[in-house]
Amino acid sequence: MNKYIKVLSVMLVLTSSVFLASANAASTANTTEMLITLAETDPVLVDRLNDIALTDKKLLKQLLNMAESEPLKLARLLNLAERNAHMFWMIANIYNAQSVQLLEPVQEQQFSTFGAINDGGGIIQN
Repeated sequence: MNKYIKVLSVMLVLTSSVFLASANAASTANTTEMLITLAETDPVLVDRLNDIALTDKKLLKQLLNMAESEPLKLARLLNLAERNAHMFWMIANIYNAQSVQLLEPVQEQQFSTFGAINDGGGIIQN
């Protein structure tokens, strides 16, 4: 029974990691598409983002996450971060808090023995 649960757990972990990788790839593709669009339409904004990439990677990552692949939103967030860093980080904290889902504690589940009871010396069938 323990082997069955371990195998099932490993399969679940592997399956979920595949979905997370594809979700991350889609997000990265959207960000890349947005950056290419910005390079074609607003090279000054790309230059500002490059300066941030060289000096403050945490800020850049937060900007890209909050922009959700929307160039206009990215420009507005960058303007806010440069004008009022304290207000930007308050908004970032709110954004991060609302995106985190609280997990409820897992309740213990009753496992069925499928009619077999181990009596120490053998198995008794019901």
